[in-house]
Amino acid sequence: MSIFTRSLPLAAALLLATSFPAFAETVSLHGSTTVAATVITPQKAEIEKAAGVTLEVIANGSGRGVADLLDKKADMAMISAPLNEVVDSLKAKTPSLDTTALQAHQIGEARVAFVVHPSNAVKKLTRAQLTQVLSGKAKNWKELGGADQPITVVVESKGGGLRTVVEHALLDKQDIAGDKREVPNSPQVVKVVAQLAGGLGIAPSSAIGDASMKVEIDSPVVQPLILVTNGAPTPVAVKILAAATEAAKSK
Repeated sequence: MSIFTRSLPLAAALLLATSFPAFAETVSLHGSTTVAATVITPQKAEIEKAAGVTLEVIANGSGRGVADLLDKKADMAMISAPLNEVVDSLKAKTPSLDTTALQAHQIGEARVAFVVHPSNAVKKLTRAQLTQVLSGKAKNWKELGGADQPITVVVESKGGGLRTVVEHALLDKQDIAGDKREVPNSPQVVKVVAQLAGGLGIAPSSAIGDASMKVEIDSPVVQPLILVTNGAPTPVAVKILAAATEAAKSK
């Protein structure tokens, strides 16, 4: 066998290596439905291209995302409330969790939306009125200038980032009281309120399709959009953070 013949397999391998790009690293992001719906999912292709990765996105709530990160089921967590508030909720259930290495990296922010059934005449509320409703002190829409109809607060399950932000901002960290209906995640809130005449929903702005459902607030409630790493971000995570931050600016 000649030297030329023996070199063919190596030459072929080199040709293949230069002809096809290497497979992009897959990075899993678990957590906030708000972060996913507002930034990551709509601009996934752009973030992947800028960071040189493939993203696996699972929107399962802020608390679950951090839990998955700690359990090494996710590479990064998405949260839509300050990290200390999400950690507090997790430790209320599992005090032994070691969260000391967690690092929060804010990529943007979003306004919390409050929604009502399209037929509801109440389209403006103050933060003080919202606090009255969420604390259970105001129970009927007639107390807010609307029809004689009981108020049902529609909100994501306990531990979600959006709910956590609202409870901290309007209820001094207390749980939402009064009549409420919990749904698995915040994007479902709008769908439920659209079929519930007395509903008042707490939802991400990105989930609102019908402008007639939106309630104007005198002073907005803002939630941070955050990616969390367990320890200092790796070089790949740094690229994702930079790309996601740019994506959030253009949303």
